[in-house]
Amino acid sequence: MGLVSFERLVSLLPRLALLLICLELCIAGHAQTRDTAELVAADYLSGESIQKDLDSLKIWVESMHPAPFARCSEQDWNEAYLEASELYNGGGTRLAAAQVFARLTNVMKDSHTCVSLKALSDDLRELHGRLPFEITTIQNRIYIANDAVETIEKGTEIRGVNDQSARMVLGMALQLVPLEGDAPIARLRLAEKFWNDLGPMMIQSTPIDSIIIQLTDSDEKNFEQAVAINQSKSFLESRSDKSPINWEFIQRDGAEFAHLTITSFQSQHNRAFQRSLRRGFKRLNRLQDGDRKHRHGLILDIRGNAGGNVALMEMLLPYLTNSPVYLPHAVAIRQSAYTKSQYPRNQINWPIRKSSSLYELTRFSKALRSTPIGVTEEIPFDIPSQPHKRLQYLGEVALLMDGLSASASVAFASWFIQSGRGETFGEPSMGSASGTFGNPVKRVLPHTGLTVNIATAQYFSSASHVWDSKPILPDHPISWKASDIQNGNDPVFEAALQWLQNVQLQ
Repeated sequence: MGLVSFERLVSLLPRLALLLICLELCIAGHAQTRDTAELVAADYLSGESIQKDLDSLKIWVESMHPAPFARCSEQDWNEAYLEASELYNGGGTRLAAAQVFARLTNVMKDSHTCVSLKALSDDLRELHGRLPFEITTIQNRIYIANDAVETIEKGTEIRGVNDQSARMVLGMALQLVPLEGDAPIARLRLAEKFWNDLGPMMIQSTPIDSIIIQLTDSDEKNFEQAVAINQSKSFLESRSDKSPINWEFIQRDGAEFAHLTITSFQSQHNRAFQRSLRRGFKRLNRLQDGDRKHRHGLILDIRGNAGGNVALMEMLLPYLTNSPVYLPHAVAIRQSAYTKSQYPRNQINWPIRKSSSLYELTRFSKALRSTPIGVTEEIPFDIPSQPHKRLQYLGEVALLMDGLSASASVAFASWFIQSGRGETFGEPSMGSASGTFGNPVKRVLPHTGLTVNIATAQYFSSASHVWDSKPILPDHPISWKASDIQNGNDPVFEAALQWLQNVQLQ
């Protein structure tokens, strides 16, 4: 309840927040160096430029999105456009323009249609630098979750940045990040990942500055810490450089359990991804086929997995099922003049068997190229994923998810739950069991230079095509404590491991 009430408070006071931020920027301006002042001046955009791009964004979404009013009414959309037009009609920074565009797109509750946070983050980092640590929110209090330079102990509460309220910075981030359906916790988790870019911007620092962080330790004692900001990658960006799939085998109380972590379905090395799956499940099946008294199980961890290629996600299914799986069931694509110009010609020129995995890809590619402009076409996926003949694992499986589990990860979680394959642990995902939007295209707004993402496809997880906004709820909701971060504990993993141990003793 605390998290939701905090977000509701933020949403009720956006104008007050903006006024306070503008006042803070004005005060900070007196202490700026000449270089910083020049950077801020160069970042200024006229109200006319922002309005022209807002108009373009509205037209683009209406012409490219497959179902813009699936989670909002057309009246909600038009009212959001009018409110956005009034936010900064006198002009403002690129961040101000991003707030204008987010006010429009956020009413859609589609995380695939939004201002590109990565592009905006890169811009802010170049101007102002980035705080070298990640945060997490526990019961409305903000804590250090990861510190790249190890200057602040994990689990320490952060109250402010140069006396600027940490909650105010998080409130700013909440205004910018998109909402997927009715998933406020997921939105909060995404805002946390953008927080360390907004802090330096709000105090108008530069990448070579040091700033003062107001903190509270585990004994509730307040203190301050100087932190040097920089232009380094965030924790999530650093993690994206590593392999998206990792196996760990754990022995506990005479049993052996596998921990499979998949941080992304966006791997550029599909064969390496497939090889890793094969090696891990081969070892797991040796446990399954060995002594029947030897307990075993699988913990499948998709926390922080924002999705990616559906075809990569489908590689996982044959190892976990004993019957054909249709996932997704269908996809609806919306054709526009822009998307039609972006789809390459089909590179496969030889006949393909209908049973081949390439058949649906070819059919999908053809539809992307041939669908008339202005038409939304539905393509069924009627070739199922078949169980792996030798390496299918039929033992107990626990699925870990969180508010950053999104898109293709949510599609997988939907199948996992509906098939009764196992039980889920953690917190609500960023999406519902009914399906997800996808295939976003990036477009650069001509006057402000900001990048926006616009979904062009709608994936359905079931044949019913029922569309829901409620996020997937875990069977076992797990809450973190500050002490878990301080002590390096993972309560979600431990709860899943305990469940696997108990279910096999029954």
